[in-house]
Amino acid sequence: MGVLSIAYNNFKSNIRTYMAFFISMVFSVIVLTNFEILKYGKTIKVLEGQNREFTEAMLISVIIVLAVFLFFFIWYATNVFFKNRVKEIGILSFMGLDLYTIGKIYFVENILMGISSCITGLLIGVISSRFFQVIIIKLSGFEIDISNDFSMKAIISASMIFISIYLIMTVKGFITICRSNVINLINASKRQEKIPKVGVGLYLLAIMSIIIIGYGYYLSMDIRSGNIMDVIPAILIIILGTYGLFKSVIPVVFNILMKNKKILFNGENIIAINNINYRLNKNYKTYAMISIVITTTISTLGAAVAMKVIQENAQEQRNVYTISIVSSNKDEVNKVNIEDIIKETNKVNYSINPELTVIEDKNKNNDKCMVDIDHVIMKYSDLVNILKVNGQQESIKDLEPKLVEGKNIIELKHPQTIGSIMPKELEVELGGEKYNISKGEVKTPALGTGFSHSINILNDKEYEKLRNKGHQLYFYGAKVSNEENSQDMFNNIEKELNIDHRYIKDGYKAQDESQWMKFAYAVLVFLFIVFVMVAGSIIYMKIYSDAYEDKDKYDILMKIGATEKEINKTIVKEVVLFYSLPTISAAISSYFAIRLAGDLLMRSLFEIYLLSLVICLLIFIVFGVLSINKFKKIIRTR
Repeated sequence: MGVLSIAYNNFKSNIRTYMAFFISMVFSVIVLTNFEILKYGKTIKVLEGQNREFTEAMLISVIIVLAVFLFFFIWYATNVFFKNRVKEIGILSFMGLDLYTIGKIYFVENILMGISSCITGLLIGVISSRFFQVIIIKLSGFEIDISNDFSMKAIISASMIFISIYLIMTVKGFITICRSNVINLINASKRQEKIPKVGVGLYLLAIMSIIIIGYGYYLSMDIRSGNIMDVIPAILIIILGTYGLFKSVIPVVFNILMKNKKILFNGENIIAINNINYRLNKNYKTYAMISIVITTTISTLGAAVAMKVIQENAQEQRNVYTISIVSSNKDEVNKVNIEDIIKETNKVNYSINPELTVIEDKNKNNDKCMVDIDHVIMKYSDLVNILKVNGQQESIKDLEPKLVEGKNIIELKHPQTIGSIMPKELEVELGGEKYNISKGEVKTPALGTGFSHSINILNDKEYEKLRNKGHQLYFYGAKVSNEENSQDMFNNIEKELNIDHRYIKDGYKAQDESQWMKFAYAVLVFLFIVFVMVAGSIIYMKIYSDAYEDKDKYDILMKIGATEKEINKTIVKEVVLFYSLPTISAAISSYFAIRLAGDLLMRSLFEIYLLSLVICLLIFIVFGVLSINKFKKIIRTR
C-alpha cells in the first residue's frame, strides 16, 4: 500500500472525528469567498462617492482580518490534529516506516482535508453568494440591484488565502515529524506532566498579574488623552495580564479550593477540580488565547451595534430639516420671506428660526485641527422650542432646566462628530467668564447638519449678558412634505436670496452620506459569527483532545466502582468550567473594551455589551452541549 493510499484511508476514517474542525474551516472559506465575490462583483460598483470608497475599504479590511483569524485558527487546529496523531505516528515508525515517509503520509492526509474543506467552502460560497449579498445589502440599507455574476478573481483570491495558510501549517507539521524521536512519539500519549507546586513564587506572580490587568483596565477608563495611540498600551497590558491570570491567578484559586475539604470532597469535585487544575497549568496559553478571542468576539458585535446606532443618529441629524440656511444677516434669514418662496413649489411641515451668538475663543490654538475654533451659544428657551417643533420632545426630559441654572451650561456636540479622542471638557470660558458643563457631548438633533458646530446652551439671562460680546448668526431650518422633488424650491431660494452672507444645506440629498456605516454594521455582524464559531471550535477541539487523554483515567475510575452517573456529572462540571473560565475573563475584559469604545464614541454602550454577552453565552451553551456529548462518547468507546 502506497503513501497516497494510506493517507487517503486515514483521511476517510478521521473525517468524522474532526468534523468540528472541518465544518469550521468550511464556514471560514464560505465567508471569505462571499466577501471576495462581493468585493470583485458588480453589486457595489453602482455605489457613488464616499459610500463606495468606504464600502470597498471596509471589504478589504474585513478580508485582512479574516485572513489573520484564519491563520491562527488553522495553526491551533493543525496542532491539535497533530497532537492526537502522535501515538499513531510513533507506532508506524516502530513498525519500520521511516519518519520521512510518515511525514509524507501526514502531509498528504492534511492536504486532502484542506483541499476538501476549500472546495466545499468555495462551492457553498458561490451558491450562497446571492443570498449573502441580499442580506448584506438589505442590512446596509442600499437600494441597489443584486448582481448574479461572480468573478474568477474572487474564487482564486479566496483559494490562495486559505491554501497558503493551510500549506504553511501542514509543512510545519511535516518538518516536526521528520525531526522527531521515535521513542518520544510512542510514549507521547502516556507522558504526564506534573502539576507544579503552588509556592511563594506563583503567589507573587498572581499578585503581579492582578496588578497588571487591573492597571490595564484603569488605563482603558481614561483613554481620551488626545492621542489615539494611547489605546495600544492599554490593550497590550490587558493581554499580558490575561496570560498572567491563567498562568498564576486561577491555579492559585484552584489550589485554595483543593485545600478546602468541604469543597474538594463534595460529590465529584475532586476529579473535576484536579483535572481542570492540571489542564490550566499545562495549557494556560491556550486558555488565555481563547479568552482573548472571546473578548474580540463580544467586542465585535458590540462595535457592530454601536456602528448602527451611530449611523441612525447621523441619519437623524441629516433628516431633521430638508433645508437649512445660516447667515449673519438677519434679513436674509427672514422666516416669512423664505416660506413664501418655499410655498411656490412645496409645503412646509415645520420650521425653526433661532438666533445664535458666536463668541471668540481667546484660548484657541489655530495649529490644532479643530472644527470649532470659536464658541457658539444659544438660549435654553430656543432649544426647548426647537425640540418641540422637530419632534424631539422626549429629549427635553434629559435636558431639564436645572442643567442651565446659574453658570451651568449644556453642550450640544458637533452634529457630524462620530467620536473624539480629546479629553472631556468640564468647563468653558465664554466672554471672560467660566461656565460649568453640567451635561456635555449631547447628540440630540437640534439644528441638524445644517449647522456644523458645537453649541453651548445657556439660560436666557446669561445668554443676554453675553450676546453683545460676540456677533450673531441666524438659522432657518424647515422640513417640507415633498422632499424628492425639492430641487425647484432650492433653485428659487438660490435666485432670490443674497449669496454673499449665507450657507444653504440640502438635508434630503445628504441623507445617504452615512449609509456605509450600515454596511459596516452588517459586515461586523458576520465577523462576529465567524469569531464565535472560531472561539467555540477551539474550545470544542481542546475538550475533544483532552477527552482522549483522560480516557484511561476514566476507565480506571469505572473499574474501581465509579458509577456512570458520577462520571457524567464529572464530565459536565469539567466541560462547564472549561467554557466558563475563559468566558468570564472575556466578559470582564470586553466590558472595559466596549466601555473604552463608548468613551471614544461619546455614548453609553452598556446595553450593547449585555446584548453581545448574552448572544455569545447562548451560542457557547450549544457548543457546550455538543462538547459534553462528544466527551461522553469518547469515554465510553472501548
